[in-house]
Amino acid sequence: MPKQDEQIQRKLEHLFLAEKYYNDESFAGFDQVRLLHDALPELNTSEIDLGVDFLGTKVGAPIYFNAITGGSKQSERFNSELSKLANKFDIPVSSGSMGVYFRIPETAKSFKVLRENNPGGFVIANVSAKADLKKAQRAIQLISANALQIHLNVLQELAMPEGDRDFHWQDNIQEIVNNIDVPVIVKEVGFGLSTKNIHQLEEIGVKNLDISGFGGTDFAEIESARNHELDLTYLDQLSLSTVESLIEAQSSSQETNIFASGGIKTALDVVKALRMGAQSVGISGLALHHLQKYSFTETEEFFETLIVEIKIILAAIGAKNIAEIKKAPIIYDPDLINYAKQRKINLTS
Repeated sequence: MPKQDEQIQRKLEHLFLAEKYYNDESFAGFDQVRLLHDALPELNTSEIDLGVDFLGTKVGAPIYFNAITGGSKQSERFNSELSKLANKFDIPVSSGSMGVYFRIPETAKSFKVLRENNPGGFVIANVSAKADLKKAQRAIQLISANALQIHLNVLQELAMPEGDRDFHWQDNIQEIVNNIDVPVIVKEVGFGLSTKNIHQLEEIGVKNLDISGFGGTDFAEIESARNHELDLTYLDQLSLSTVESLIEAQSSSQETNIFASGGIKTALDVVKALRMGAQSVGISGLALHHLQKYSFTETEEFFETLIVEIKIILAAIGAKNIAEIKKAPIIYDPDLINYAKQRKINLTS
């Protein structure tokens, strides 16, 4: 029997280990943030509109399915189901890293289902920061993508026994941004973006950032489980939580679109992230967990409930739409205030 390709095998191990280490508790930091209700909201819940502009396209809710998987039969199933859910709820969906497709074109089907099941939806292709312009164009073409996601995964690569060690990425990202005719989102993979990183990316023309902070799927933990020589789980101690990274993004340009992901578990997490400046909120580990543990129907019901709960929270804080979330009073606990002070960041009210 032929040996499984190493990259495909790694993708399968990621699926297994992501579920093995899945935790219902979030470490994204949203428990350190409070929103206050409005006792006189002057609205009817029927007036609430959850629609949001996502890179120039109006979508049905302020959430999207973030990069998860692709490149194997097992991941084809998850991409198929994610695309069906995205189509039902009218929200964007991203592929996982498409690097394996460049090496093994036969894996194309595991990505193409994202468009096949969601012909009119907003679909995002995903490539590594080391992918060149030609590969980025191929990824977009394969799934007729509306946008391209470039992922940054230094800590993951360092924890990966076969990972990259050359991280000269900025020129590459700039070339893609300057020559691609769809919006480009640069995202971390779950360790957060600092103010320095945000400004570096803005300087090379990046206008869309997914800060993807620590709090959910931990790729330092996952890759260390695959690494039989070194235990590098401690690398996640260098990360920024999703909330900390949203604080870091306070200094981003007004022209920069900030998206938040990393450890999103509840509707309240979604609304808090929106209140802290995110234009939309990405969900990955939570979706993958439900698709692996429960049926498609049960997963569908879970996200139906999540969307209903987002609407309930908007009513509670007196917001008729996503933009009005910004008027809700917000309170940070002392640890976050101290964090912002040490980082010389002014927490806006």
